[in-house]
Formats: sequence, C-alpha cells, structure tokens
Amino acid sequence: MRLLAIGSLLALAACNPGPAAYAPATEHNFMAACQQGSSLALCSCTWDKIEAGISPSDFAALERLPQQQRETHPLSAQITGYVEACAISLTPPVEPADDDPVPEP
Repeated sequence: MRLLAIGSLLALAACNPGPAAYAPATEHNFMAACQQGSSLALCSCTWDKIEAGISPSDFAALERLPQQQRETHPLSAQITGYVEACAISLTPPVEPADDDPVPEP
C-alpha cells in the first residue's frame, strides 16, 4: 500500500512541470532596458528576484498595462523593493577615513 502511495505521488509530480519559466527574450528585454540607467550587477540582482518572486504571467500582465496604471500597480512597488534591496546588498560598507575621530568604547 505504501509503495502505491509513493508511486501515485511520483506520478502527480511528473504531471506538474513546476513553476513556469520566463522566456529568454523577457530577460533580455528587461536587462537591456534596466542597463540604460543602472549597473549590470544591480539589474542582474533585480532580475533574479523578479524570477523568484513574480510569475511570468503576472509580469507579462504588468507589462501590458498602460504606463500610468503600471506605475501604481502593486507589482511595480514590489519590483522597486527588489531594486532597493539589491542596491543595499551591492553597496560596499563605508570605511571611516583616517582623519575621522575613532569613537571611544
């Protein structure tokens, strides 16, 4: 009986191919547009977060919206959050200058 249950689960898993993948052209278009004002590192980090957090169908629906609706859509705010998180993670820590006073413990 246990073997039958495991076999059934494997059959169901085989029927579900997993999350939908983005088309290569979508990533290419995003990267090309992003790099017009940002670094490759920031754009790559942001794209990784988009792939992990937003379905391709939701991203495509966002892209089809008129500009004004796109700007106020919750997914745009989510993507802006990704950009901000990436910018923080890519910013090196600030080292104190030699002439800055060292705080006393």
